[in-house]
Amino acid sequence: MRRHWRAWVLWLGLAVAGASHAVGKIESAWGYGAAANSASASDSLPLYLGAKAMHQGLDSTTQESLQTVYKASDVRVTKALFSVLYPPSMHLLLQPLAGLSHKGFLHYWRQILMLLTLLGLAGAGLVGVRGRRRPLAVMIGVGGGLTVFPFFLESQLALGQANLAIAGCFGIAMGLASLGGLRTVGAVAALGAGAKLVPAIMFWPLLWGLRIRALVTGAVVGLVLLGLTMTGVPLGRIITNVLDTLAFQGAVEPHWLHDPSLPDWGRFVGILKRPALTLLSLVLVAWSQWSHRHLPGRARESLSVGIALLAVALGADGAGAAAPYATLAMPGAAMLLTWPFAERASRLSWLGAACGCAVVALLPGGLEAPIHDTEVRLVAGCTLIWVGVAARLVTLTRPWSGRAASGGLALVVLALVYTSIYTWRPPYGGPKTLPDAAPGSMTTPATPPVAPVPH
Repeated sequence: MRRHWRAWVLWLGLAVAGASHAVGKIESAWGYGAAANSASASDSLPLYLGAKAMHQGLDSTTQESLQTVYKASDVRVTKALFSVLYPPSMHLLLQPLAGLSHKGFLHYWRQILMLLTLLGLAGAGLVGVRGRRRPLAVMIGVGGGLTVFPFFLESQLALGQANLAIAGCFGIAMGLASLGGLRTVGAVAALGAGAKLVPAIMFWPLLWGLRIRALVTGAVVGLVLLGLTMTGVPLGRIITNVLDTLAFQGAVEPHWLHDPSLPDWGRFVGILKRPALTLLSLVLVAWSQWSHRHLPGRARESLSVGIALLAVALGADGAGAAAPYATLAMPGAAMLLTWPFAERASRLSWLGAACGCAVVALLPGGLEAPIHDTEVRLVAGCTLIWVGVAARLVTLTRPWSGRAASGGLALVVLALVYTSIYTWRPPYGGPKTLPDAAPGSMTTPATPPVAPVPH
């Protein structure tokens, strides 16, 4: 009894120490983000204009509507973006803030981003952890997650970047799945997809795990959200907007892949992220969920880890085009940091925790460091985090049958061979033979227009 009491005090003391560190990181991030000038919050502008356009009865899926609202509003943003890549349901979710000025909108929007990010990191830290270790896991998830992604929270709070909220949705779903709240996982996936299409991928593991109640809950929430959105935007425009967004995202390719001076390791990770990393994630998550469909205890943890794996794969893919997308890997990194405290942890968990620190190891100075290959390093860091998360999911799915192990190994070898061919012996001559790429040519579709500041 005395030994049990001492262990409880030890874990409580560690949790208090972790909380102290986490509070320091949160205060620093919020102090930087909240003090940033609203004129620099360019990423929040499309959200604000879309919400205000819907509030005024305009079609929030057209750039003309956003420009009309912009001209009529007292908005001072140095780089005015009229992006329509967010689904109109996002503008519906932001209606409580639509009547505010841009400065007032940004004040509350930053608070929402901060809250969702912290909840997501806390939920990710809880994956697989039981009993008195949970308070410590929450603090490590929050404090550690902010530490291993230097300057991400600060810079994106300043910009009003929605990817913090999306990463938070993934982390919250991971925590809910680990605690057994599968229905709420479906609801979070639907709400997240309504804000930005990316979280819809969380339905993939729910489908293969035959989580019918979670799927039904997600479908109901999604249909309600769609019905409310259709009161302001016609269904045809909603569908067109979604298809245009998918087409744009599918056509985005990193410019640096066409740089002749890019080292081979950078080109390797750049090609590996799409399609190999994404396809491997989908197959591994599907297999793990199918294997655990009749094992509730292990299925909950593998569902959490599977959601993390998909999020990290998307983060690695998107980080090649823009640094903010690497934020999607934050919950996965937080989960790896607490893996050694999980109930089913093995010695491999310490290697996984090291993988969780990959981004801070490759970018020790953060996003503002004078490093010319930031995107390459972010992709490489997210890929190492993916390796750690994949290792955790593989260990959870044991024992593997001979046929399953052979099939999985064959897929990994195929992915590596495909990536190696396109890195060193590409059939079309290789990126080094192509001219330098520029935005809007060969690689990335035209960026949203930039309007002058009318003040």
